[in-house]
Amino acid sequence: MGSWAKSLFGREKFEKTGIVVAGTNNPGFERKVLKLFDELISSKDAVYHGHLVRKVRKFYPVVFNVYGAPAMVDVLTEMHDGGCRNLIFVGYAYGGFHNLPIGGIVIPDKSYHFDGIYHPLDPKRKIAFPDSKLNESLKNLFTGEKITFHTGPNISVPAVTFQMPHANGAYRRINPVTLEMETAACFSRAKDIGVRAAAILVISDNRHTGIDEAEKKDKEKQKLLVLETIVDNIATFKFADLRAKRFTINDYLASVIRDPKNRTNAYRKRK
Repeated sequence: MGSWAKSLFGREKFEKTGIVVAGTNNPGFERKVLKLFDELISSKDAVYHGHLVRKVRKFYPVVFNVYGAPAMVDVLTEMHDGGCRNLIFVGYAYGGFHNLPIGGIVIPDKSYHFDGIYHPLDPKRKIAFPDSKLNESLKNLFTGEKITFHTGPNISVPAVTFQMPHANGAYRRINPVTLEMETAACFSRAKDIGVRAAAILVISDNRHTGIDEAEKKDKEKQKLLVLETIVDNIATFKFADLRAKRFTINDYLASVIRDPKNRTNAYRKRK
């Protein structure tokens, strides 16, 4: 345990609470968020941007530019390897089903798998839920800070440019509030490996509004507000660990190789 976390964050062990900032974030916005902490300890610019930050003598993992369900699953697993057991996901979402305004804040109470990521392994998995304790804690925090938010179902799709038409029977039955790409994978994989996960989504676009410079500023301002609120209270997210089967990345990768007990299995040799 810890080698995968060290590769991304430069440290094998850190605090139990981590943050994922999904979608595309420009470098200036990323710097603003990192400055909310006391010190930037390490950074790795890979497919996504992994940072280890310090706040009041404690180290936290923060990851930016997680784009799509596969990246979400890998990042979550690497954070778990370093001891992360509470994950707060912050992303952008389409809010056109109810025409929510740009910059509106949503705390989804469920997310439907239209991303296809679980279908080869478990085609029965259609819906994913946030951890109830972490989700309630976030709602109480935002209520206490007098930050307006919406709740309701979310739909996670494969890609912005590859998804079902919105006027279909399944969507009408679900009556979603938001649509994006990573939340369902985040909730499902977190539950699999014993991580509490909850999400906060900021509306980036809707049916009637394009994206001009003023709207970009609105949604970034709201996303920064969300992250400021979380960072200011990050030490308060304390819960008992979930009961889950022991999970390590090496054991999992070893198990999917054709002959997992073979001595040449590289992941077995790392034990």
